[in-house]
Amino acid sequence: MFKFIVSLVAGLLISSTAFAEKLPGNIGIHIAKRHYEHPVRLLHPYLDVWHMKGPMVEKVALKTLPKYFANVNMCANSSNADVVLLLEPQMFYNAQLRVFHAEIILKAYINGAEPPNTNSAITTIKKQAQQIGDLGVKPEYYMEKAYTKAIDKVIKQLETDSVFLATLNKTPPNKAESLCGALNDLPISTIYY
Repeated sequence: MFKFIVSLVAGLLISSTAFAEKLPGNIGIHIAKRHYEHPVRLLHPYLDVWHMKGPMVEKVALKTLPKYFANVNMCANSSNADVVLLLEPQMFYNAQLRVFHAEIILKAYINGAEPPNTNSAITTIKKQAQQIGDLGVKPEYYMEKAYTKAIDKVIKQLETDSVFLATLNKTPPNKAESLCGALNDLPISTIYY
């Protein structure tokens, strides 16, 4: 009887998330080009592992965000985005505890008359996630899982952000195609672990 109740509850949870309605709007994802050009070294006393954050976060974002939003594209491929989500990824490895620490800072922008600055974001969310794993054995697998957990946390908060949701329901005066190039010039956020 207990197994039946557990399987029934699990089935209801799975079916309710499978048919959840996606958020409306055209979303553009932007990751600054410095995350594609400058790798970071993950700290370890005996291993020399460099991580290029941009390609991995792009892969995770394109896999995760379409579960929540109706239309998601990278900024370069989306000339009609209503909102641009700027993702700032960070990765740190604790060699003593064998833990990958991922952090995603999301800033949402709409195209306005003035050039974007750090204060013109309609919302800013910063979430961290951890994943236990070994740096010497397929570190990309563990880093991808850590980034996925962090992006899921960011999306959970975005779903309740009233300013962001109100922006999705309005059509902005200008599309965000000119915004994408200007976001590369913004300074990165200061990270403290």
